[in-house]
Amino acid sequence: MGLASRVLTVIEDRLLTAPNPFFSPAFRPADQKSVEDATARIHQVGGIDAGPLAPREACAAICAQLDLAHAGELPAVRTSVNPRTGIAQVANPLRVHPALLELAAQPFVLAVIENYLRRRIYLADVDIRRVPPMGMAEVDRRARAAAVGYTSSHWHRDIRGRQVKVMVYLTDVAEGDSNFAYLAGSHRGFQHRSQHIERSRFTDAHVESLGVAPVECYGAAGTTLIFDTNCIHRLRRKPTARVRDTVTFYYTPGQELRVLEVEPGTVQRLPEHTRALLGGKRRGSN
Repeated sequence: MGLASRVLTVIEDRLLTAPNPFFSPAFRPADQKSVEDATARIHQVGGIDAGPLAPREACAAICAQLDLAHAGELPAVRTSVNPRTGIAQVANPLRVHPALLELAAQPFVLAVIENYLRRRIYLADVDIRRVPPMGMAEVDRRARAAAVGYTSSHWHRDIRGRQVKVMVYLTDVAEGDSNFAYLAGSHRGFQHRSQHIERSRFTDAHVESLGVAPVECYGAAGTTLIFDTNCIHRLRRKPTARVRDTVTFYYTPGQELRVLEVEPGTVQRLPEHTRALLGGKRRGSN
């Protein structure tokens, strides 16, 4: 990253996307107290388990479409498998099922994120993953990353600045399954994009030295996790796990926006202020 680019990034991170004390929310749910309580909790520990917000039937329908996509039976959906981690991903996830855009626009979730970031929010990215059973020893062998840990299965922070992720478990995740974990309170003071990815990665020994017990997240299909990605977090892989499907929505105040493939008819059914989530200048767009 050149000096001029770095200066622009610092301005964006420290000024243009910083909390605005005069911000007026666009998303106003009926239960504002619940929104404020959830926001306060994220400020305190970095994340919350919002419970089964996604309908189980919708999760099952999405998983059924993923089965077809990974079998090559949905030509419009582009899939791949990471040979280092075994994780299957979708390049254009909003093409999988219309319910995904509905989950991305869940009113309570959007109100919490907006209240937390104190800026107009955008859906910056979407990530669907199918995670097979695999222990960390096998991940390290494949990725050759035991020392530093360059995969999402190792402890890390994201490096996209002020960002909130919403992860929805599309399948049941019990203690024997691969689960999301994070260190409570580790998001404080880290709201900028690092020039060096190595500074965002942490060994198990380093995390143990912090003396903070990880928050382990389990739940039935539909469980919705909302967290600041500046928390130290990971996907905890386990050889005993069942295949795990998740969808993760990335929200930012305008930086790091990716181009999202969305069916036009699906977008038009959304309220105007929700359609605005898909706006902004996106990477790869004119």
